[in-house]
Amino acid sequence: MRVFLSLLILMLSIQAFSQNLEKIQVHTNSEVSIVPTFFSIQEPVHFENFDNWFLKNFDFNLEYEIIGTETDQLGMIHYRCQQKINGYPLHNGVFILHTKNNLIQSVNGNIFSDASIINSDALSESSALNFALDFIGADQYKWDLPEEEQVIKYISGDENATWFPTGEKKLIPSPNKATDYVLCWTFNIYAHQPMSRQVVFVNAQTGEIEKTLNLIHETDVPGTAVTGYYGNKSIVADSYSGSYRLREAGRGNGIETYDMNEGTNYGSAVDFTDTDNIWNNVNAQQDEYAGDAHYSTEATYDFYYNTYGRNSIDGSGLKLISYVHYDSDYTNAFWNGYYMTYGDGGGSYTPLTTLDICGHEITHGLTSYTANLDYQNESGGINEGFSDIFGTMVEHYGDPASADWLIGEDIGSAFRSLANPNGYGLPDTYLGNYWVASTTSPSQANDYGGVHTNCGVLMYWFYLVSDGGSGTNDNGDSYNITGIGMDDAAAVAYRLLTVYLTNTSDYPEARTYAIQSAVDLFGACTNEVGVVTDAMYAVGIGPAYVPNVSADFEADYTTFCEAPATVSFTNNSVNASTFLWDFGDGNTSTSSNPTHTYNAFGDYTVKLYADGGTCGTDSLTELQYISVQATNPCSFILGVTTNNTENGCTGILYDSGGDGNYQDNTDYTVTIAPPGANSVTLTFNSFDFESGYDYLYIYDGPSSASPQVGGSPFDGTTLPGGGTITSSGSSITIRQTTDGGLTRPGFELEWLANYTGGTMSANFTANTTSTCTGEVQFMDSTTHCPYSWSWDFGDGNTSTQPNPLHYYTTNGTFTVKLVVTSAYGTDSIIKTNYITVATPPAPSGTGAQACGPVSLSLSASGSGVLSWYDLPTGGSLLDTGATYITPVLSATETYYVEDNIEGSPYYGASTSSNTSGSYFTSAYVHYLEFDVSTKIVLKSVEVNAGSSGNRNIQLQNGSGVILESSTINIPSGISRIDLNYIIDPGSNYRLVGPASPDLYRNNSNCNYPYTVGSSVTITNSSASTNPTGYYYYFYDWEVAEFCTSPRTAVTATIDPSPTAMFSTVENGFIVDFTDQSLNTDYWHWDFGDGDTSNVQNPSHTYLSPASYIVTLTCYNECGSDQYTDTLHIMNTGIFDSETVPMELYPNPTNGFLNIAFMSEANTRYIISVHNTLGQNLFSESLNGNGQIIVLEKDFSHFAAGIYYLQLQSDENNEIKPFTIK
Repeated sequence: MRVFLSLLILMLSIQAFSQNLEKIQVHTNSEVSIVPTFFSIQEPVHFENFDNWFLKNFDFNLEYEIIGTETDQLGMIHYRCQQKINGYPLHNGVFILHTKNNLIQSVNGNIFSDASIINSDALSESSALNFALDFIGADQYKWDLPEEEQVIKYISGDENATWFPTGEKKLIPSPNKATDYVLCWTFNIYAHQPMSRQVVFVNAQTGEIEKTLNLIHETDVPGTAVTGYYGNKSIVADSYSGSYRLREAGRGNGIETYDMNEGTNYGSAVDFTDTDNIWNNVNAQQDEYAGDAHYSTEATYDFYYNTYGRNSIDGSGLKLISYVHYDSDYTNAFWNGYYMTYGDGGGSYTPLTTLDICGHEITHGLTSYTANLDYQNESGGINEGFSDIFGTMVEHYGDPASADWLIGEDIGSAFRSLANPNGYGLPDTYLGNYWVASTTSPSQANDYGGVHTNCGVLMYWFYLVSDGGSGTNDNGDSYNITGIGMDDAAAVAYRLLTVYLTNTSDYPEARTYAIQSAVDLFGACTNEVGVVTDAMYAVGIGPAYVPNVSADFEADYTTFCEAPATVSFTNNSVNASTFLWDFGDGNTSTSSNPTHTYNAFGDYTVKLYADGGTCGTDSLTELQYISVQATNPCSFILGVTTNNTENGCTGILYDSGGDGNYQDNTDYTVTIAPPGANSVTLTFNSFDFESGYDYLYIYDGPSSASPQVGGSPFDGTTLPGGGTITSSGSSITIRQTTDGGLTRPGFELEWLANYTGGTMSANFTANTTSTCTGEVQFMDSTTHCPYSWSWDFGDGNTSTQPNPLHYYTTNGTFTVKLVVTSAYGTDSIIKTNYITVATPPAPSGTGAQACGPVSLSLSASGSGVLSWYDLPTGGSLLDTGATYITPVLSATETYYVEDNIEGSPYYGASTSSNTSGSYFTSAYVHYLEFDVSTKIVLKSVEVNAGSSGNRNIQLQNGSGVILESSTINIPSGISRIDLNYIIDPGSNYRLVGPASPDLYRNNSNCNYPYTVGSSVTITNSSASTNPTGYYYYFYDWEVAEFCTSPRTAVTATIDPSPTAMFSTVENGFIVDFTDQSLNTDYWHWDFGDGDTSNVQNPSHTYLSPASYIVTLTCYNECGSDQYTDTLHIMNTGIFDSETVPMELYPNPTNGFLNIAFMSEANTRYIISVHNTLGQNLFSESLNGNGQIIVLEKDFSHFAAGIYYLQLQSDENNEIKPFTIK
């Protein structure tokens, strides 16, 4: 069972001043995490702008689709979204946008920023379906039966509907690496005999069954209606052919109840009928219980509708159909995703048609339309818990006089109790007594990971919130709770289910969003919030309620020996919603749980400010909390960040899980061998391995062939060697092996090299002594554990780091000096002319120029491979070669070209091409995954073929996109094949072999990571289990770095077309024109009266009043442009000073014109109207009052045309044209 999960999510709380948001990593383990996958948004973000806002703040395009919408009683709309990667839905990538008035208030759920698809899309849909059907292995399926096909057509209202499964491609997380995803075909398969309904996930490459989800959600024991349980109850039936049926159309799209007659074929079900609509149908077939099913369904519908305004389980009136008398002696009831089915019980049990069971089953349908909780492990237990909660609520709604906290008590005996889960073998404490551990292989045999057992925790929480209670839980925590009543408790539970939870939610998430639901409904820091929180504490999830804000945090690691150092902070604050972190290095964050990188050595004080709004504020300061010093012991994670050999004098070593539980199916080895040490001492700070299955071996020497120390191998919880083990020589070897079952916290140890004599001897090495890139990694190899280093690189630069990475920026030969100090003294070493740097010169480039839009040809010359980019550093590779053809450009763009000269080759990776393995011939595609730190060419690799023939070798990126492909004829035996793949810096590249390759691969003695020089790190294989336990096909890599020159800027110049524009100043008949055009070489004016000009800024005199259309045409070598304007020239004496603002409307008008202007008090105004000849057609006067004056005038008797309205006073004169249509 895996109890450690590394989950990449996005969580933040944004304040108005926030500009920088962070992607963070959250680790959850067997201890309860109370960290929410939730962020609130304080700035106004419209729902339609979420995509742009997200890209701006998180720097990646979020691909998703909306899969559901929920409107609540607070007036909020919640959009449930499914994240996609490369168009494929992520099964666990569900998040919810919470909006009000179209503004996003908050977001919760799982959003993954770093996801790689690790397999290819090789299987066809039909082939994948065959794998799925082989796995189910049913004798008969629903689509085999014509009558069952009719049922699905009727229920769905779709004549083309069928039970036959169609495939959909989805991504599910790999169990081996948090950021890896497996592409699967998914099929919803409904088997008739034996009966089951499951979603089957088939690996799209190999056909392996990766996952299944059960869709049969079960109760695990099995007019007027004279019911079998509740006496006479009013129901609604319909009249049909002189009789009555248990059907109605008044609630939603209807409620219908059918008789299976103890059969299992739904297509053979018939109506229950009655002649007088008094359903007193007591008989040997127990038909009276059909009335219970019908009444209970109506009561369930009414409860959800009258309480929450929900129109059936889908919110849109979904028809609720019940099938009664299913099979014989069938003590069960279930929801299959479409309808309810009830057995008649057997032995001491009567039919399972009670209010609580009916409400339970229909709530499974509600869950499938909202949170859609996966029916397995914790999410499945929560699924069952909600059904029992609302089954109980329906019972109290439909039969309040006899309702209780038991489930199924009316059918013979209860099988669960919300008030006393322990009494029925269910846990009332998270991970406590009766808890069923999660499983990686959920099935009906293990109750899908205990879904009908672990539901007890949520049930008891609800009981305590409703009625209260006191006691001590299985963790030894005492509680005393006063309930808030069933209705308010149910309101919190309903909001938790329908608004916040997603398909993979667990109990810690349920706690977070139960509290958030209470805050939404009742306000922060209210009694209701306190009761909801304390009830979670009572069932073992999270701390007790604190009625104020409490700031608290922790970090995954606090001590580092090198910079940069990345720290993941976990926020344990209570009752706070917004945060401000001060990391002590000048940087801050408003993320809830930030990951921060310290780039320089130092000891850093970290402070967290927590703001809970009306709940108050708090802060916590941890002095010198993060230490990044060269003298600190380095930390390593076994098999993840360790090399085959660690040479440090001191260090901290963790198991393969780091600060969480170790991983399944591991076999990792590391040797600790400090140079010149007399012995090495291991001191264990913690140790916890599963007894009898998982072991830590310790060998007294340089390999696993050395003798084991006393007591090795170690398991259980006793510290190895009593806590301290010392080698007899200069090295000690540690090996971790685990199986595929339970995982535990593992170990943490510190090591120390011991020196008993001799003198310190300074020494160092470099990864290269001749470089064309200028990048050199220096490594100290001094004996006797120095604690101080002083480097002089010979170019005027120095360092005090133990293993500095240095960049030479000039060509030449450099002498390097190192001075070291330890407890044994000081020593130095000088290596003369040690480093030679020969960076190639920048290429020469030639630009191009033309009128746009156009594509241009740019050129460059150099002595190597020329690469074209869009930025002066970094950026995207556009093309290679001496010429680059640009896209069609409308504006000038600058491109950048560099020269890449291939350097000397070097070799690395595994060389075990004929040991520790065998020839692999299965029809599966496998690969090696690797990272590249600098631009390289992968020149060749060694392979060992079992037979000769063509093989296709591919280079892919982390998403499976083919970057290079080669078909090579490989002879039998060991040979070297040329690839010559040019690879840019990046992560998760794949070197992929063919299916059925008949090539040698290792299945033991693998020691990842493998390095090839300083530029390539091979991290793992594609094996679906234990990817570091296999090594596929490609040995002894030949790699050469590219010597890269500085980049040269090459400009594609686009000469723009002209843009015409002008302005005018009018003085009677004289008009001065001012050119405002752009990119113009030549002007041509047409004044509209027959005259023209080619002057840039002409002055023109018109001879008569009229309206003139003036056109300016501008020219340059790339084309021409025109701008026109209409001038209204009037007789001298009519002018416009535009000092009194005046508005005319509507304009144009049919004759009635409104005149509005701001008047001055005690000022006389004259309003007049003129035609284009300057003739006065209308005039009147009025006195101003210091207010806005609006006049309506009727000019409908004027002919259609252009007129001028003049407003005059002693100080002002304004004229505006208007048009009568």
